[in-house]
Amino acid sequence: MVNSNVGGEWNLRALTYTLRLLGRSPGFAASAIAILALSIGANTAIFTVVNALLLRSLPYAEPERLAVALGTEPGHERDFWNTFSYPFFRQLRGQTQSFSSLSACVFETFNMTGHGEPEQVTSARATANFFEVLGVKMLAGRGFEDKEDQPGGDAVAVLSHPFAARLFGDARQAVGQTITLDTRVTRVVGVLPPSFVFSWFGPRRDIWAPRVFEFNAVTPKRIEIGGPYFTYIGRLSAGSSFASAGAELQTAYAQYRRDKPTNYDASLNLQLRTANLQERLVADLRPALLILSAAVGFVLLIACANLASLMLSRALDQQKELAVRSALGAPRRALIGQMLWESVVLALLGGAFGLLLGYAATRGLAAYGPESLQYLDTRLDLRVLLFTLAISAASGILFGLAPAVRMARIDLNTMLREEGRGSTGGPNRNRARGALVILQVALSVVLLTGSGLLIQSFVRLARTPPGFDPKGVLTLQLPLPSAKYAKPEQLIAFYQNALPRVSNLTGVEAAAISTALPVVPTHFTPAHFEGQPEEILGRQPLINLLQVSPSYPKVMRIPLLSGRVFDVHDDETGLKVALVNQTTVRQFWPNQNPLGKKIRLGTLPGTYDVVGVLGDTKNRGLSAETSPEVMLPYLQMPTPGLTLSVRTALNPNQLIRALRQELARVDSDQPVIEVKTGEELLQSLGAQPRFTMLLLSAFSAVALLLALVGLYGLMAYWVAQRTHEFGVRVALGAAARDVLGLVLRRAMVLVIVGIALGAGAALLLARLLSAYVSTMLYRTSAVEPGPVVLSALLFVITGAVASYLPARKAMRVGPGFLR
Repeated sequence: MVNSNVGGEWNLRALTYTLRLLGRSPGFAASAIAILALSIGANTAIFTVVNALLLRSLPYAEPERLAVALGTEPGHERDFWNTFSYPFFRQLRGQTQSFSSLSACVFETFNMTGHGEPEQVTSARATANFFEVLGVKMLAGRGFEDKEDQPGGDAVAVLSHPFAARLFGDARQAVGQTITLDTRVTRVVGVLPPSFVFSWFGPRRDIWAPRVFEFNAVTPKRIEIGGPYFTYIGRLSAGSSFASAGAELQTAYAQYRRDKPTNYDASLNLQLRTANLQERLVADLRPALLILSAAVGFVLLIACANLASLMLSRALDQQKELAVRSALGAPRRALIGQMLWESVVLALLGGAFGLLLGYAATRGLAAYGPESLQYLDTRLDLRVLLFTLAISAASGILFGLAPAVRMARIDLNTMLREEGRGSTGGPNRNRARGALVILQVALSVVLLTGSGLLIQSFVRLARTPPGFDPKGVLTLQLPLPSAKYAKPEQLIAFYQNALPRVSNLTGVEAAAISTALPVVPTHFTPAHFEGQPEEILGRQPLINLLQVSPSYPKVMRIPLLSGRVFDVHDDETGLKVALVNQTTVRQFWPNQNPLGKKIRLGTLPGTYDVVGVLGDTKNRGLSAETSPEVMLPYLQMPTPGLTLSVRTALNPNQLIRALRQELARVDSDQPVIEVKTGEELLQSLGAQPRFTMLLLSAFSAVALLLALVGLYGLMAYWVAQRTHEFGVRVALGAAARDVLGLVLRRAMVLVIVGIALGAGAALLLARLLSAYVSTMLYRTSAVEPGPVVLSALLFVITGAVASYLPARKAMRVGPGFLR
């Protein structure tokens, strides 16, 4: 008995009937659900990240009123500033009307002892009102008091919730406890709530301390002369706008320049403005996230086209059944509604599994992705659930429309009267399915082209010579606490004690101390080079500065181009000398002998004589052009931030334990952090582009697979429908290769049309978005033809393979089939 009402009623009865129909075709239902779960899961995972970073409000009170100060200096090398000086902050505080309150903060590191092994803790300093500005309520205890933010104030700290729980078990019990930071006993006065994040400084900061002017990385003198180290964050007052706050900052800056004309930042000509804090926090991640969102959207469209093709074939095979049901009284709208019911139910089931896959994938992204994602809040909130429900329902309607529209145009009564093969014949039978395959191929080519561009960019980045030999090198950080190593002689003593111990270890060919590593700059300073026009401090070029031991070039295998390297005589009693890189010579002393030239560094007294020229190393990241670099003997300018590097013929990792033991003999309270081989150092710098490339490549591979499945399905169906015709052709003398050529030509027409449309769309999108994506590509144009050509070639090859299997079946049709 046929139920004529089923399909038109959106109720439990219709749902039950739909589930029974799907139960009769478990293979089809499982395939459809799997395809949907994969594509919807990918969209859910990426949307969860987008939601956490771009859409979800920061966990502060009225985050839309939080502003961060920014600056530009038109026409000069450094045209973007997001940090400013403490003297300028002192002048601003209490003199602005657009801000109800204004705070400053700076990243910091502390060495903590007394809780197991010594460790360095990612930290920050902030003014006393920082948490009040953000609108953060402590989980336990309080924030900082004004008296604690003054010179000589008590040593106090606020801890993150995970850090407090790790140290004391119950995070709330941390309040009143003490920890030792940089040899100073510090009292915990507050614990932040678990939801607190502040990603301006990157990874989660576990310790917050007052007194930004005690920033460990620089001397008090450099802070007082206007060094730009501090981030300004303010809360707009009622009725104020970001524009008015920026204008007020600009007016205050003009007054500051008049009051402090000799300060470094007063000699600049900054154009100050303010921006919404959340928008600035995600600015660097937005391009990659939007591209990945578009990619998974394309994958979902391809999946819908694939399923629409399957549903269309299924509907065409059920034409007789539908005609019978129509003759028994089922209205056409009920039959069409039943098809939409079926597609929506499939989509919702796929969406349910996709939600689980998306959640698992998001946790994987947070665990194994770049460091910026490791502290991501990946909970499935209402917005994520609604998004998954919406794309599931929309997908079901989208891929269910094709068979529904097709059936709406068929005369079912005529269909019922047709006989045998006549019911399935006709030249237009596969036109709709062919169009869907072309769409899948075109979208896949766009994705493949995009992933090809990223792969090409990443390969070029990975092949960029760093200027040093990373093989056989082990590096580690030794952040000496300024409280314990406050005097130069104390730093020199550590250097002179540690370096010989490490150098004498078995397997160590050479060891060196430096204040930075190649590719990873830490200190920039203005400099004046002999023969160049005199400029005020703020107009002098910023150069990369590091202090090194004599063996540093040997350890890194940086070639000496002329002159000499440092030796044991270049100490605190010797002449002030410097090494420069090739870029420095090329930029400031072209066609001149640089040896003996003099350099003046910032506000340091005296000048430094150039005694040697080294080859260029990448010193501002792998993707940036090499900048001028000056090296000084460590003994002539010791600083607390130390890096130890060793070269060995052994596996570098075999030395880690011995190195730790020797350094512990020098200072048992000194933590050793960031232990990396030279190769690991370079790999870590490419983590973000590698992550984006791998994700987009994975999505492209899924898209390619779906498109090939669609092509295979279409050709298999087409061969099945034309089996009688092939038998006739063979009976009339056609060879097997003729049948093979007929099937392959049919498939290749679809593939080539799809490739042409996809290539055109890819080049058009690349041209329209070239400025937007250029920051993600290294020495690679967004409109390069190479990835398009390779994508087309890949599809021709794989499309031919996918078509060959149905073609082989057609080749086996013989004249006997006609009997």
